[in-house]
Amino acid sequence: MKLAILIRRYLTTGGAERYAVEVARRLALKHEVHIFAQEFDHVPEGMTIHRVPKRFAKPNFANQWWFSWWTARHVRGFDVVYTHERATRFDVMHIHSGTFVGGLLGKSPDEKKHRFNVLLKLLTQPRVAAYWWLEKLHYRPLPGRRWIAVSDMIKREVQAFYPIPDDRFSIAHPGADLPDATVDAVSQRKFWRHKLSVADDEVLLIFVGSEFKRKGLTALINALALLKSQPVKLVIVGGGDRSAFERQAASLNLTDKLLWAGLVKNTGDYYAAADIFVLPTLSDAGPMSPIEAMAQGCPAIFSGANYAGMAEMIQDDEAILLKDPKSEVEIAAAIVMLLNKDVRRQYASRGRLLAGKLSWERTADLVRQALEAAANRVK
Repeated sequence: MKLAILIRRYLTTGGAERYAVEVARRLALKHEVHIFAQEFDHVPEGMTIHRVPKRFAKPNFANQWWFSWWTARHVRGFDVVYTHERATRFDVMHIHSGTFVGGLLGKSPDEKKHRFNVLLKLLTQPRVAAYWWLEKLHYRPLPGRRWIAVSDMIKREVQAFYPIPDDRFSIAHPGADLPDATVDAVSQRKFWRHKLSVADDEVLLIFVGSEFKRKGLTALINALALLKSQPVKLVIVGGGDRSAFERQAASLNLTDKLLWAGLVKNTGDYYAAADIFVLPTLSDAGPMSPIEAMAQGCPAIFSGANYAGMAEMIQDDEAILLKDPKSEVEIAAAIVMLLNKDVRRQYASRGRLLAGKLSWERTADLVRQALEAAANRVK
């Protein structure tokens, strides 16, 4: 197949961006792949690059519309147009987040609250009207179109607002790569713990996510306040404004417990240094970091399937799934459970076994099946 893949930022960092890169690499092994993007942080091997001009740096909605309009004019002649962006011309769309209208109206389309405010926003705020209209266009069930969701949770939300039948939908959860067997894991762990100034007898927690508030960092810091007597530290990997969380930590006398790594590409090194992964996310379509941590042998604590789509694939004995990620008491109790080395080892073993089954190859195969179905239907 000759594939056009649309993604505004073809980067190895970020959620949808990383997903697109990992899948595209594997699709390119068997198909002719063309990447249409505005930003690249590397030159993809075995693929053709099409640089989409960025006419509008701000506002973002204007650039989104521009990207959709420009690509619609330049993707003719491909067997399948596969987009990770809001677009109007495509055969297969990959959905990485909830609906825009769901954010406006609440999770149920029958919910009456805020309807007047929503109408007012549509009439007075160009950004809201632009995203709303673009979403209506890209969820039109035109002949041959298909959609891929990163979790069943997201599929259900889309179908609550848009009449897309099940046979047009596929689910392809994010994958993970097991660590390179040739790397000396003991030396890697020792080097990075020394670099982070973490003592041998300290337990290092790791949080990975750039939207700190939505990812649950507030509750996690509060949980640390309940563990002051325990030898634990927390490394926070991700970009964003951390000032509010630094003030929160300072008010709880936890400043020396937090290590800020920022946005990094070598997340695997931090997983190798860590003892426990914690992500009490409040809303996440298909977070990659939990399964990546488990692949690295890092036992995981994260939100259950009501909050995180990836939890659909995980059993309670493979990770500790939080019923209420806003509860610092529940988070602290889960951490205390994993302070026991034997318990930690059991979760790490089961989690790594699961991660080996949820590979990026598996994810790419599910995507490929959806693309082939679209190509056959088009023909």
